[in-house]
Amino acid sequence: MKRLSLVVILSGMMAILAGGCHRQKAAPAPSGAQIPPASEIVLSKARLTAAALAGGEYMLRMQQADGSFLYYYDPASDTVIKSQYNVVRHAGAAYALFQLYEATRDPRYLDAARKAMVFLRTRFHPLPAENAIYVLDFDNKAKLGANGLALVAMVKQLQLDPGSASLDEARQLANMIIALQRKGGSFQSYHLLQVGEMANDSLYYPGEAMLGLVTLYNITHDQRLLDVARAGADYLIFSQDRMRELPPDAWLMQALEVLNKIGHDQRYINHAIAIAETMITYLYTESDPPGYAGAVRPGIPRSTPSASRAEGMLAAYRMALEARDPRAADLNKALQASARFQLQQQFPCAGQSKFPNPQRAAGGFRESLDVERVRIDFVQHNVSSLLGMAATLY
Repeated sequence: MKRLSLVVILSGMMAILAGGCHRQKAAPAPSGAQIPPASEIVLSKARLTAAALAGGEYMLRMQQADGSFLYYYDPASDTVIKSQYNVVRHAGAAYALFQLYEATRDPRYLDAARKAMVFLRTRFHPLPAENAIYVLDFDNKAKLGANGLALVAMVKQLQLDPGSASLDEARQLANMIIALQRKGGSFQSYHLLQVGEMANDSLYYPGEAMLGLVTLYNITHDQRLLDVARAGADYLIFSQDRMRELPPDAWLMQALEVLNKIGHDQRYINHAIAIAETMITYLYTESDPPGYAGAVRPGIPRSTPSASRAEGMLAAYRMALEARDPRAADLNKALQASARFQLQQQFPCAGQSKFPNPQRAAGGFRESLDVERVRIDFVQHNVSSLLGMAATLY
């Protein structure tokens, strides 16, 4: 991710100091006051950056002393909702904090990211037979996606703060991913810990795992990592192309972008753009109910599907730009629509908020137009996508 200019960072920080977040009011639920058209929201690098930094401030406030986060928060009652913690989403939050530090060099983000990694390591379990580490989630399942995002976050830590990271641990996380690849290139979504344990394959875990492998390859140049990731890409492209409709596999799109940078392959570009084009067909437009434009259909719009798909569309857009593919123009329009919707989902500055503890809620991203709760991954995906759009679109 590109480092933001000092002017842009200062603009974002000034917006936060002025009241906790950017000045765009969050759109009310459909039963509330009239919602202005999304097209009236003026986008800029500074505005997207301010929103991302406000989300970062929310994450800092919600981090606990052990490095974990207050996972699920209800701003209407100013209470933390009891819910089982999810280590995959925790790893994603750690990654977003490293992205914030990479973009701003604000040491608070680095300190929080380090703490998040310390907590993440408490879920590491050795598998000596494979010289591997598996990541155990709080539901006592060892998920491919947990290894994948833990590796993605650890590679970013190795790049930005190598003194606090362990290359050996990163290799062992990768070894677990390699051990979970089947013949033919597909992946088991879980390392089964008990005889007879049953588990379905996940859509997103393989892309998360492949992204971890290829980013680690860029550090170590271990050919095994690249071979496994390419085999996974070959399998997923082949299998998804035979589906009735391409799935919204945003993590795969990000992995394909990195793979294409390592070695150009038009199949990677075409597949990522094809997924993005399918995503675009699911976006609400200005002709839909107020507040819906830029969100993902069907149903009442939710903040996280829009943000997570935007992360994938950003990867496809960058690939299209580099390839001078004319489809980049449509991707740009879709990303701007998503950005406008995402801005409307962020809780406003403390002085504009209706909540009993407005400063605590400021910068968080609500679950949907009709549910005002905030989970840490809602914020993580929005922060990552808004940072990416600020760096890529402007």
